Amino acid sequence: MKKRDYYEVLGVPKSASEADLKKAYRRLARKLHPDVNPGDKSAEKKFQEVQEAYDVLGDKEKRRAYDRFGHAGPPPPGFEAAGGGGFPGGFPGGAEGFSFEGGDLSDLFGNIFGGRFRASGPRPGTDVSGTIEIPFRDAVLGGTASVAIRREKACPQCGGSGRVGKGPCPNCRGSGVIVESENVRLKIPEGTEDGGTIRVPGKGSDGSGGAPPGDLYVTVTVPAHPYFERQGDDIHGVVPVTVKEAYAGAEIDVPTIHGTVRAKIPAGTQGRQKFRLRGKGVKNPRTGAVGDHLYSVRVVPPRTMTPAGLDAATLMDSLYDAPVRADLPKGL
Repeated sequence: MKKRDYYEVLGVPKSASEADLKKAYRRLARKLHPDVNPGDKSAEKKFQEVQEAYDVLGDKEKRRAYDRFGHAGPPPPGFEAAGGGGFPGGFPGGAEGFSFEGGDLSDLFGNIFGGRFRASGPRPGTDVSGTIEIPFRDAVLGGTASVAIRREKACPQCGGSGRVGKGPCPNCRGSGVIVESENVRLKIPEGTEDGGTIRVPGKGSDGSGGAPPGDLYVTVTVPAHPYFERQGDDIHGVVPVTVKEAYAGAEIDVPTIHGTVRAKIPAGTQGRQKFRLRGKGVKNPRTGAVGDHLYSVRVVPPRTMTPAGLDAATLMDSLYDAPVRADLPKGL
């Protein structure tokens, strides 16, 4: 069967950047890994094909050679056919029957183009991503959480080489990695926003050849609070007041994310008038600056109707020096 083009295997154009190649490889590897698809021979074959394609295209020298010579590849230096004469265009007629000192030709191709084996040399581990929902309180004040992840780790039986003796490792099926589930404890920074990302160094997939592991990136979702509304680093709320408090002024209790604060409103406070409590908002995790708490006033008249109450309301109504709806528009 004719071998597929490596760019086609990864689903990227030939102009793809290194970042595009890495992204495509990660997506396909997670989808097709044998530990994710136990017993699925088709997925295992596709996984090996993806691994082979990335081992070549992910290496600058190998990619340059592949772009020039294709799957045939350039002959290694000093490699000659019996009777002299190298193969300037690769290996005509295929590789059957050829061998070289120190191993068979499949090993040679494995060294040049990765083959179905892992590329030689250290390769940093890939990053792992996840999503978690955290309470509003933990987001604004900080806290801890636990997230379940699945990540690749070096196979303990073959040490990540993919081979045991002369054959592929039976534990990892020659991939050099296994997929493990793990619960990772997260520290939620104070001021974490909905849609923000928390990075946990070293909790991604293991690297190969002694290279460092990747990182874990957890995207955070924060449900809305029934009372407090967050806008950037500021918190907004509404405080009900009585008619007398609004008319004569008063000290009132204002709820904030840091606890209740006693605050003054002046005489003649209007409905929906806004006030600010500085430094009672959210601490920005990047700058360390703390936002404010802004609250608006809602004037609540009494529900009970009495003759004395009507007399008091009539008297208060006579105190207005202008119609309260004078500034409203007459229409569109």
